[in-house]
Amino acid sequence: MELSPREALITLNLIPGLGSVRIQALLEHFGSAELALAAPVPVLVRVPRLGEKLARAIADWQHCTQVFAELECAERAGVRVVTFLDEDYPDALRRMSDPPIVLYALGEWRQEDALRAVSVVGTRVASPYGLSCARKFSHELADFGCTIISGLARGVDTAAHWGALDAGGRTIAVLGGGLSAIFPPENTELVERIIAGHGAVVSEFPMNMRPSRNSFPQRNRVVAAWSKATLVAEASQRSGALHTAGLSAEQYGNHVFAIPGAITNTASTGCNRLIRDGAILCTSPHELISDMGWDRPPRQLELFADTPPAAPEADPILAAVAAGHHTLDTLCSALGQPAYELTPLLMRLQIAKKLIPGPGGSYYLAQEN
Repeated sequence: MELSPREALITLNLIPGLGSVRIQALLEHFGSAELALAAPVPVLVRVPRLGEKLARAIADWQHCTQVFAELECAERAGVRVVTFLDEDYPDALRRMSDPPIVLYALGEWRQEDALRAVSVVGTRVASPYGLSCARKFSHELADFGCTIISGLARGVDTAAHWGALDAGGRTIAVLGGGLSAIFPPENTELVERIIAGHGAVVSEFPMNMRPSRNSFPQRNRVVAAWSKATLVAEASQRSGALHTAGLSAEQYGNHVFAIPGAITNTASTGCNRLIRDGAILCTSPHELISDMGWDRPPRQLELFADTPPAAPEADPILAAVAAGHHTLDTLCSALGQPAYELTPLLMRLQIAKKLIPGPGGSYYLAQEN
């Protein structure tokens, strides 16, 4: 069965246990998803962190995945499927070391959503105080022009999304499971409101995948990466929102804000601890806006000045492709370099949108299409 580059990426994403880090390793090793799927087990096991079990699953992909059924399921549900090599993939997620390989989406994201995106997160078992703060802050931030990012979970997440909608603003919900069945089910109306022109509901997981203990931390990294700042509205000491806050600060250099709570309220223990450990105490939306410098005219509107450029050694590759060397074999011959040196550079050029994949593991300059 012959797959397009896009279908091959989606197929890899369907293999249980593979994940974005291992898929990236496969792409850097083989240069394309099609070549990875065509590789035999003895070759696949040479890829770091893969192992024989996953290697056998990849080699047996025709029996353990159903890519065309998956795409048909998405189409029936009105879900758009975007791979990280597609032009309309969110630029905000390209800065991740482990970006989602595939995104399933209801509604519409915009690249400019990331300019003033605030992730509002917190406990599922929120107090009336926590719910009120999440909704009020999200309302005022959205009214100012911020996009609210959250996870559609019960409690603070739900209040944050509704707050953005109250203001007629934009919000993006990142799910920890597939889009075939919205979880929690009581948020179906919320999803309908979001996708009716106010943002997007997004997942990196296959359509029918149920949420799990492992999928929520994966979701959190996307919430953190899509944001410029993270606001923890209410969180206990063991809340998953603290994981999102940690990722936001440590991996993406974002500001972390926390709303303080009563020391007698266990639901606020995490927020108070964050503040003690260096998060910015926040008692009003205007404080966040001011601390982020959004109340002043921006010095530049360059959305991704921090996006790493393609490596300088990639320039000869672009020249070789422009000269008509479109396959890995011909590029190796033209440049005098082995495949293991070229494949990581080819992948970086694809992520940087300078090269696009063609059929049979070929490559073309982006401006040629």
